[in-house]
Amino acid sequence: MSESLRVVIVGHGVIGSTVAARVATGEVVGAELVAVVNRSPVANPPAQQLDLPAALKGADLVVECAGQPVVHEIVDQVVSAGVDLLVTSVGALLDPELSGRLPQLGPGRVLATHGAVGGLDLLAAASRGGGFESVLMRTTKQPGALIRQWMEPEQIELLRTATEPVLVFSGTPNEAVALFPESLNIVAGVATAIGSVEPLRVELYADPAATMSTHRIQARAQLGEYLFEVRNFPSRDNPRSSAITPFSVLHSISGLTQHPPAVL
Repeated sequence: MSESLRVVIVGHGVIGSTVAARVATGEVVGAELVAVVNRSPVANPPAQQLDLPAALKGADLVVECAGQPVVHEIVDQVVSAGVDLLVTSVGALLDPELSGRLPQLGPGRVLATHGAVGGLDLLAAASRGGGFESVLMRTTKQPGALIRQWMEPEQIELLRTATEPVLVFSGTPNEAVALFPESLNIVAGVATAIGSVEPLRVELYADPAATMSTHRIQARAQLGEYLFEVRNFPSRDNPRSSAITPFSVLHSISGLTQHPPAVL
């Protein structure tokens, strides 16, 4: 690796554009933006816009900010080139088509951001100490951020006219990230931290009074009991995502440089 971590950003939407702009201006010490990869032309890109094969020739790290399908499209090409892949759409890592292959991929590494939730380091530590009996993750968001095209008209109307909290989903992590990929990506982060999807249950509520996205994690492990509640403002440009997400990605990039922050 060169002295500076050479970074390529894949995707130039709400998250990718923020990450690219801040890496380009030197906000991540020890990182250099060398290219942007995007399906459509980017007006005034903060670095040269290339296709992925060309970008990989000068990259140490590819940062995916383009959605779960793109993770599947690029993962083999990136890591087989010896380049690390930092995944923002971490829900893709729970897909059986990919999760079973992760240990065999390389020589580049597949890494995941923390996204909009905290406490994953403690959960990962507890997983090493005997595992978990149960983990419940309960997310609450504004109703409008949870409406999906696959919903029945009655369910959409219920969300649009809700005057009190409504349970929208209750089920497994795999179901959650498949149905709500933009809103419940963080479920995959929790599942990865605890080392299994088996003890994890997910609940998603729509609350018309919500001004923030709330993630509440309640876990019982061999080493103790843990309760986290994180409340984030939604992104102004994409209410399905949290405003903090691109800054979580920037922190993850910083941790991979030769000048990592004191707290990872």
